[in-house]
Amino acid sequence: MLPRARLDTTSSAFVTNKVPSPDASGEGTLVQFVKGVGPGLSSVFASRGITTVRDLLTFFPRAYEDRTRLSKIEEAPSGGSVTMALEVLGSRKIPTRHGKTMLEVRCTDGKSSLVLKWFHSPRGLENRFIVGTKVVATGNQKSYLGRPEIVHPEITFTGQPTLATPSANESADYGRIVPIYVEIEGVPTRTLRKVLYAAIERYVPSLKEDLPPAALAKHGLPTLQEAIREIHFPSEGKTNVEALQAFRSPCQLRFIYEEFFKFEFLVLLKRLRMEKLQAHRFGSHGGSAALLELEGGLPFKLTGDQKKAVSEITVDLESQHPMNRLIQGDVGSGKTAVAFLTAGLVIAEGGQVALMAPTEILAEQHYRNALLLFGTKVRVALLTGRTTAQARNELFGRMAAGEPLLVIGTHALIEDPVPFTHLAYVLIDEQHRFGVDQRRKLRAKGVRQTNAGREYPHVLVLTATPIPRTLALTAYGDLSVSTIREMPPGRTPIKTRLIRGDSERAKAYAFVKQQLLAGRQAYFIYPLVNESEAEGFTHLASAVKEAERLGREVFPEFKVGLLHGQLRPDEKAEIMSRFVRGDLQVLVSTTVIEVGVDVANSTVICIEHAERFGLSQLHQLRGRVGRGSHESFCFLFSTEKTGENTRNRLEILEETTDGFKIAEADLAIRGPGEFLGVRQAGALPFRMADLVRDLEWLNRAREDAEALLREDPALTEPRNQALREYFDREGNTQGERLTTS
Repeated sequence: MLPRARLDTTSSAFVTNKVPSPDASGEGTLVQFVKGVGPGLSSVFASRGITTVRDLLTFFPRAYEDRTRLSKIEEAPSGGSVTMALEVLGSRKIPTRHGKTMLEVRCTDGKSSLVLKWFHSPRGLENRFIVGTKVVATGNQKSYLGRPEIVHPEITFTGQPTLATPSANESADYGRIVPIYVEIEGVPTRTLRKVLYAAIERYVPSLKEDLPPAALAKHGLPTLQEAIREIHFPSEGKTNVEALQAFRSPCQLRFIYEEFFKFEFLVLLKRLRMEKLQAHRFGSHGGSAALLELEGGLPFKLTGDQKKAVSEITVDLESQHPMNRLIQGDVGSGKTAVAFLTAGLVIAEGGQVALMAPTEILAEQHYRNALLLFGTKVRVALLTGRTTAQARNELFGRMAAGEPLLVIGTHALIEDPVPFTHLAYVLIDEQHRFGVDQRRKLRAKGVRQTNAGREYPHVLVLTATPIPRTLALTAYGDLSVSTIREMPPGRTPIKTRLIRGDSERAKAYAFVKQQLLAGRQAYFIYPLVNESEAEGFTHLASAVKEAERLGREVFPEFKVGLLHGQLRPDEKAEIMSRFVRGDLQVLVSTTVIEVGVDVANSTVICIEHAERFGLSQLHQLRGRVGRGSHESFCFLFSTEKTGENTRNRLEILEETTDGFKIAEADLAIRGPGEFLGVRQAGALPFRMADLVRDLEWLNRAREDAEALLREDPALTEPRNQALREYFDREGNTQGERLTTS
């Protein structure tokens, strides 16, 4: 923990809301003023978020090609990228279907010949391929009908078939290690390189370094000016192409470190500011005793991890600063019981508690579980869109009167008027399902003015999607983390099997029928509600159509229900109630049942088009079974044409039920943006850094950011002046992206 003694950050200029002003370096100059751009091309750049010189200079290459050596046609490997010096033998335009034409250019390297081919050639391109013209072509050489060809090559027109002395205009495209960028529609690659070259020549000499020189020296990293030049135009003999392709060159590592360092500094600064706020202290006026009494009345014993989590939370609640903690644990690990117990502590001392869940189904389930666990020992109320006006008004009266109670609800909790008078403890379940504004609004309902000053509520967020350490250090770096890995006794392991092809599907259906005949229940999960959603994905099965088919053809002797997000709340509640009661044996659903649905008699879940889901989401869905004493099963349906990579990914679920291992694999495969979900993706604005690949540099940057916050949290020392100026310009914008509560 960083010491608080020197954390005078409230006066720091980089918390200001002032509009950033252009800096003397010119990197804030609009991109349209770069040589070769202009208003027309600048609008195309803007579509990719490139509006200033800085945006352009940090539009980093995604890969590199070694074009320092020429290849011969007969020696070039099939399918690999090659660069060749060629002479044009002739060209022709060939009509294709739909009234379009294809351009073919026959070329020779002096010994063998090949064809350059464009299916959608730029207008007038064919006029440049005059017989005898010398060109340099780069692309993937393949064989078509026994003849070598390159489709959509990158072309440089030159007066000689050699790479020894390219002209200044051509030097960006061959005869060197050439950067490859994400394609910008309407901006040819050669044009982009020329624009970058012009921007570097004009603006790089005046770029100002943000990072402290000592940090660069500590890690042997180049300066900003040197790194910008080298990352876009690697120097011959200075930069290794293999290092560039692996994102391990000094220039790339410099930007990886810079992104992590700035990000971690802001995350840690946010945590320090939270630690300076005031909160009501709980635990010393009967709350701790009440918690122990509630724990003693539970129908089960807490696991070691649950007890540790309760202890960590109670220590935070006893502090005069607001808790900001994440509790993570696998499906069924008992996070909710921990949250309920600590809520009981706060209520016992007069505080109000709110638990916000992402769906009405989950909110109602939490409400039933709270009543089951505590009965009348803890006052519990439910507030959702289905709450009647009379019940709502009665509840509002109790809340306005300051009655200590636990209010469980959906986003209805953040609507006005919801009159909390002493909301001291905020619980957010499956917090990644809520937007930043929703979480902030609920927290704001607990901010109140007292004689001692402004008080903020304690916050505990829960997630059943285990978060890899790399994400915990970044997206959730301002939160303390409690982890529950130990599963309660009695949970039966779920057997998972990947099903491919009709014969395996038939066997799976037969097995499900056996389970139903034995009195068990089953889920069938589909990615779509209706076929109309599947524009461009007509091969995908939909829940509505498949519910009808399953009920008519596969399980005609059983009752099949349909649940999806487009149903009215009362319809969803009725379907779920019938399934819980056992009136329905098969529940066909979309991922609306992903979180929290708990039916102990359900022993089989079949997930259609499993390849379309992330591993963590599949693991969440799988967690809907195995919640009782019966052996449970998960079938992942996929097509026989499933590729090797997809099959290997799904087989991870066959091999393990450890959500933490699955989360690490999911992060490596899908990346942090998809892992966190749409609402959170913007919280990780990395252009160069990768949380999986660059974990070592993440740790280095975090250590350096912690050290800087200990030594100079307000960045007042001269050596940190440049970094302070950076945060003056952009820190406020970056900081908004990091809000998790």
